[in-house]
Amino acid sequence: MFGIERRNHLLALLQEKKSITVQEAAARFQVTEETIRRDFRTMEAQDLLIRTHGGAILADDINTEPSLEIRESINIKGKDAMGRQAASLVQDGNTLFLDASTSSLYVAKHLKEKKELTVITNAERIILELAKCDDITLISTGGFVRKKSLSCVGRAAENAILSYHADKVFFSSKGFSLQLGAIDSNEQEATIKKLMMQHSSEAIFLCDHTKFNKVGYIVTAQLSDISRLISDTPLPEDWKQEITRHGVKVISPND
Repeated sequence: MFGIERRNHLLALLQEKKSITVQEAAARFQVTEETIRRDFRTMEAQDLLIRTHGGAILADDINTEPSLEIRESINIKGKDAMGRQAASLVQDGNTLFLDASTSSLYVAKHLKEKKELTVITNAERIILELAKCDDITLISTGGFVRKKSLSCVGRAAENAILSYHADKVFFSSKGFSLQLGAIDSNEQEATIKKLMMQHSSEAIFLCDHTKFNKVGYIVTAQLSDISRLISDTPLPEDWKQEITRHGVKVISPND
């Protein structure tokens, strides 16, 4: 079977199953796992899929939301690098909002050595990550728990956020468009992020390369709402110029 034919079959399989592992695909098409990884890289460059740790998922459309388990396996290295960079911006004694994105979870992983922090979040995973840190005061927004994302949303969560003010908010989104900004597909999640930004002195957007030009229908944040954008890869030069023109500081490799 030629490579292009195998990739067409892989795409059809992904459209049916939504996700597949490298091992499963290699066995099905009787090729090596490295061959499947090359196929996945080719297909990702064509925006047909998103590679995950050990597999791939179908490139999401406007109405789909991958599970938390799948999202946590996407671009682990890149999100970890962003999390480390984001944490370097945090000073001892700061109060932070962290949204329920997996990118913010990686920020939390790098905050554990900070002193006298207060972290306010609607993310159950972040609460579990930081629960044993004696020098971090954790505040949960409470609210209705979305099982797919283990995030708290709704009126109770919104009212909780209104009671606080943070030095910084770290957040991500489903996608990013140069024209529209940060884009999401869940209105409740977008509302939480907007309130966090409104009640923070600084909004820091975590935008790894898998978000570039991804679709959504809710504008969570325009460039004018953001003070810094952290990415895991260098941005296209025209993007960087336009983003900085809006007063946003870009933090990415080689900057």
